[in-house]
Amino acid sequence: MKILREILLAMLLAGVMPAAVAGQYETIDYFVQQMIAQAIAGDDTGVQTFREQLENLSRPEAGDAAQARLPQQQGQDQFAHNRFKEALAAFRQAFIANPADPDIAAQLGSTYLRLGRLKEAERLSVYGLSLMPAHSAIWLTLGQVYGQSGDAQRAAGAFANAYRFAQDRAQLSERLRQLSGPDNAAGVRDGASQALQAMPSAARPAADSSPSPSPARSAAPTGASFTAAAAAPPSAPATGAPLLDSLKRGLAALGQPPTATTPAPHVDGATNGDNPGQRIYRRSIPLTCLIVTLRNGKADNLGSGLLVSTDGLILTNDHVVDRADNLTVRCGDREATASVRRRSKSPDLALLATSLKSPDSFVLNASYSQNLIGLDVFVIGNPYGLEGTFSTGVISGLREIDGVRYIQISAPISPGNSGGPVILRDGSVIGIATMRLKDGQNLNFAIAAADIVASGLFDPARMKSRSTQ
Repeated sequence: MKILREILLAMLLAGVMPAAVAGQYETIDYFVQQMIAQAIAGDDTGVQTFREQLENLSRPEAGDAAQARLPQQQGQDQFAHNRFKEALAAFRQAFIANPADPDIAAQLGSTYLRLGRLKEAERLSVYGLSLMPAHSAIWLTLGQVYGQSGDAQRAAGAFANAYRFAQDRAQLSERLRQLSGPDNAAGVRDGASQALQAMPSAARPAADSSPSPSPARSAAPTGASFTAAAAAPPSAPATGAPLLDSLKRGLAALGQPPTATTPAPHVDGATNGDNPGQRIYRRSIPLTCLIVTLRNGKADNLGSGLLVSTDGLILTNDHVVDRADNLTVRCGDREATASVRRRSKSPDLALLATSLKSPDSFVLNASYSQNLIGLDVFVIGNPYGLEGTFSTGVISGLREIDGVRYIQISAPISPGNSGGPVILRDGSVIGIATMRLKDGQNLNFAIAAADIVASGLFDPARMKSRSTQ
């Protein structure tokens, strides 16, 4: 058992985990990022809702607390004397003995932070929050991790949750004031300053002289998979409630026949009928689907899909539905269960059957030539479950990888966009969003519609489109 735990710890830190563990970690991280996004938006109900989602997840079995006590104490002593490598070795032994103790996970994450090993610190912190979502010290560590990575927005959200769950808020406020000082990394300073500014004035430290938060960065830092602020920036009106209502139906009660529908999407204020983006969005949003997979009775994965026939066929990526026991989809304001009719590993595609009838569907555009480069594209999908997210960019290249043709696009995508449509100005689908390079700037890829048609997965003649012109 000890050897197994050591292997699992190594896998957790390296990010190379068995499929079931990896899927669970992605679910945990999704809820953590949503708690950050709702904290940034100032939505207390949203934070609480996703906290409950974390608390409802299965937890590892408790280990040997007595065996973990001595190395944990040794780690604390070494940490207090700034001997972080020695503290790391001790906390690792404590974690192996009892991986279900959130305090040990918190101490291990904090030690990795002090050693500058930010990826390990992030993974241990996210894991620790799955054990205790209201652990203030873990949120504080996670905020510093994001701040040191240059992501001030996510740092601010994590710091806000650290304050929210702190038993001694005055002490936590003073700690944030220290982090907003000039000796810390810019992202940490900015995140702590934003969190302080968002506090009620009575809660701020009396000596608070922290600088005003700097303007939000326009792009996620290198290697970051998601900037939570993009979901609900502090200056925007709070929009958590409709999203939460939708997600609670789609995540907490999956597998049950739908009993209600969400309001049809609409555009507030005046619209410009000549704006191609608005035209594409209004026509495409009812045909773009949120796909939620169930495994062992629990939500396992989120993705996107597109209606490609009037009798309810949906295209998505195979990796979206891989390992799923059951599937639930929502396209526009309609929900249904789904089944996998056909699938392909290369190209990474799956065809789903549903009961969703539609007078309209997407149409694939099988063009694939250098003439495509530079054309505008529009992407609709559900990154991290944020339904109907709309982004724009251009076709920036054509690539062939392992015999599959891809469209390289500059439009931003994130986990949850997989399987969603990449649309040209005429409303036709030029590709299906599939993957991205984490360490690049908007280096994103869609399986070319030409290869989707060539795959023989379904008959394109079944598609029916109304003009968007």
